[in-house]
Amino acid sequence: MKLFILILMGVFLAACTQAIPRETLKMADPHLTFQMLIKDPEQYQGRNILTGGQILGTSTRQGKTWVEVLQKPLDWQHKPKDTDESFGRFLVRFEGFADPAIYTAGKLITVVGEVKGKKVQPLKDMDYVYPVLTPRDHHLWRPESGGGPMFHFGFGIGTVIR
Repeated sequence: MKLFILILMGVFLAACTQAIPRETLKMADPHLTFQMLIKDPEQYQGRNILTGGQILGTSTRQGKTWVEVLQKPLDWQHKPKDTDESFGRFLVRFEGFADPAIYTAGKLITVVGEVKGKKVQPLKDMDYVYPVLTPRDHHLWRPESGGGPMFHFGFGIGTVIR
């Protein structure tokens, strides 16, 4: 029975680990929303924001790696939700090399990042203003398989009848 309780506690503790450490989460301005940031990125330069979304693409240029992200609302675990809702796009600028084979299109990312201003880039037939963040910390989410429950626990006795 003690072993069962220890295993159960281990499962719950593993489920409670955070993607972004609490110390880093405390750095994010709780009053700064992505909707505010997208309207005027330069106004919030130097402040930290917690945001995330789906990676659209990654490129490397001049010793930096740029990750383009489609913003998505975050759930209680700070994981981007699987929704069509978005308030825009942003760029995460990594100093040095972040492998594009790892930061691939379609993956979900959560970032606590410092606002560095804006970058204007072409998007289809228009110039798009991207807020630029440098990460204080970030988390790439593993793709989920099957869409079932996060864990399964059960007891039972089985038999095979031939």
